[in-house]
Amino acid sequence: MTVNLVHRCPRHWFLSLVGLLALLLCGGCEALYQSYTFTEPLQTTLPLQVAGDEVWVTSIPVGADVYIQPYTPEQMPSHATDPAAARGKTPVRFALPPGSYWLELALDAEVFENYFSPPYDDAQFERDGAASEALIFRPFSPGEKRRVLRYYRLEKQAQQGQTLIALFHPRGAPLERVAALYPPGEQYSFAPNELLELLQRVQMPRDVQDRFLILLKRGGKAFWSVRDEYAVALELRPEVVEGHIIALYTGTPLPDPLIPDGGGFH
Repeated sequence: MTVNLVHRCPRHWFLSLVGLLALLLCGGCEALYQSYTFTEPLQTTLPLQVAGDEVWVTSIPVGADVYIQPYTPEQMPSHATDPAAARGKTPVRFALPPGSYWLELALDAEVFENYFSPPYDDAQFERDGAASEALIFRPFSPGEKRRVLRYYRLEKQAQQGQTLIALFHPRGAPLERVAALYPPGEQYSFAPNELLELLQRVQMPRDVQDRFLILLKRGGKAFWSVRDEYAVALELRPEVVEGHIIALYTGTPLPDPLIPDGGGFH
């Protein structure tokens, strides 16, 4: 089967905050960014518990088709056409042996008709931790619709239940517009004071914090940015919050308290 994909440039590399600073240059299609990931302990309650070989995957919005395929270093992921790769629609839970994988999530492009214009050539999403994204120009078969894909790297650990939330946050859309893509009720809980302190350290304005926290309670993941200067995505996982920071590279260190001394949030 031939599937025509247009890959967006890989948005960023995930880096340890305790390592060397690396830079990402997206082949001339985007500006130069520096990217970081971090985790911090946080008392959280998710919609379900996972253990052992289980993986739970959901998305914002829900209903994305999930495919799993082995991770191959230095190789761009592509759409999985093997029926055995399909795992169902989000939210979905399945068993997975330890190893390195690509998780592919696919949604019909028309889901985002309020954000992009048909035929959705302009569909792009914010950097929430996805390794890359693609737009399928040719439907899989007659009658099927154009789709948008996002790819996430998963390192499955032995005897450790893991979760992943894929966020399809239309690029440039403010929090109040993206709220329509989230589940209507609160499904996640966390220690609010600890998270508020983190939001203050990443310089999130007070009037934005309340909207951001509401989305976290509804979907478990949210994204906020200051124009194209820097962005923060937070994802709730069992007993931790995982964050991604993407900042426009200017040649000068990022300001405290965003990345104090070029290190982590410590």
